[in-house]
Amino acid sequence: MTDLESWVEALEAELGLPPGTVDVGAVLDLARDAAHSVARPAAPVTTYAVGFADGLAAAGDLSATASSGPDATEKAISLAARWPAD
Repeated sequence: MTDLESWVEALEAELGLPPGTVDVGAVLDLARDAAHSVARPAAPVTTYAVGFADGLAAAGDLSATASSGPDATEKAISLAARWPAD
């Protein structure tokens, strides 16, 4: 098991998430796209925002216009891809 896998397993347990909740590949892909298309600091901000949307959706608190899950991730990736280059 890699350090990252160990960390994610411990983090899920610490936060009370079921094992396997965190899709590491999807999070890293999203962070990469935001960092490369927007700016490096956009990576953690973007992944946080998508995670927040997912949490609200899980709690049933999203408005009809908000997105969660794969839809939120895809929308964020799409926005990063469309972001104007410097």
